[in-house]
Amino acid sequence: MQSHNPSSLYDALMYLQCEFVAERNRVNPGNITWQQFDILTVLRTGASTPSQIGQRLGITRSKVSKNLSTLRDLGYIRQVPDAHDRRELETNLTQDGRDMLGIIDQQHKTLEEDARQVWSEDEQEEFTALANRLINKLRQERVAQ
Repeated sequence: MQSHNPSSLYDALMYLQCEFVAERNRVNPGNITWQQFDILTVLRTGASTPSQIGQRLGITRSKVSKNLSTLRDLGYIRQVPDAHDRRELETNLTQDGRDMLGIIDQQHKTLEEDARQVWSEDEQEEFTALANRLINKLRQERVAQ
């Protein structure tokens, strides 16, 4: 295994990811999986079909279907035949799904408060811009696959 300088970009990204995973586990009141949380987050922006969800998140149709079935059983989503393509299911958040995401959002505020404590306003703006550039690149690469 290659050794890395503790202050390297590699280590910073790896440890930040680890901290985000730990944070995500801490604020999970419904004990849903990461993929289920990601699906709910996609649905927060509006109705989607399973194929759109899979493309957006880079997960297979079978994994999307399995996760949607669980989320439906938990009462977090509802599905109805799509108006344009009856073979597809239009998937929406239920009120319980929105409420659960709201609870997670409140707990994520702690992360934002921590960031505000360690970064100046200029650093916060710079981090936001840099993170959004990386997010967009990662998302474009995943969707292009």
